[in-house]
Amino acid sequence: MARLFAHSDLLELAKHAHVPVVNGLTDYNHPCQVLADALTILEFRGSLDGAKINFVGDGNNMVHSFLRLASIVPMDFTCACPPGYEPDAATVAMAKAAGLSKITVVNDPVGNIAGADVVYTDVWASMGQKHEAEARKKAFKNFTVNRKVMAAAGTQARFMHCLPAERGVECSDSVVESPASVVFDQAENRMHAQNAIMLHVLGL
Repeated sequence: MARLFAHSDLLELAKHAHVPVVNGLTDYNHPCQVLADALTILEFRGSLDGAKINFVGDGNNMVHSFLRLASIVPMDFTCACPPGYEPDAATVAMAKAAGLSKITVVNDPVGNIAGADVVYTDVWASMGQKHEAEARKKAFKNFTVNRKVMAAAGTQARFMHCLPAERGVECSDSVVESPASVVFDQAENRMHAQNAIMLHVLGL
C-alpha cells in the first residue's frame, strides 16, 4: 500500500514489485477513496448507473478518479472549477472516449448542477499545494458549497466530501451538518472498501 505525492513514483514501484501495489493516494488520483464513494452512492441511491455527480472545486485527484470511474460506469459527471484549475485534459478525453458517460467541465459553481444526485467537494489546496493556499482561496472564493449551492442542486442532492474538510472554506458548516450530508457514512465506507481491496488482492 503506497500513499505518495508523485504518481510516477507509484508506477515505478509497481513496475519493480512482485506483489500487488495498492494506490493509497497520489497527486493524480485516489482510487481507494472513489470506491468508498461509489459504495456510499449505491447505499442512498440504489445504483451508480446514471448518477448525476457534480464536483465543485479543484480538478484534482478525486476528479480524475471519478473520470476513470465514469469510463466504466455510465454516469453524468460535471467538474465545476475556476479557470486554470481544470482536470487533466487527457483524463477528460479518455472518459469521454469511453462513450459511457456524459462528461462536462464548467467554470460556474452551479453550472449544470440542477438535478444532481451528488454535490461533491474537496479541499482547495491538496497535498503538496499548501504553499498555494492563499492564492487558491482567492481563485476559489465563489466555489464554496453552501446552502445556496445545495438549493440549486435540489432536495434530492446529497453532499459528499472525502474529508477532512476545512469548514467555512470549501464547504459551509451548515451543509456538512445538514440532513443532505452523507460525509460520515462515506468515511465509514472507506473501511469496508479497503477491506474489499485487501480480500481481492489476496485472492479471497
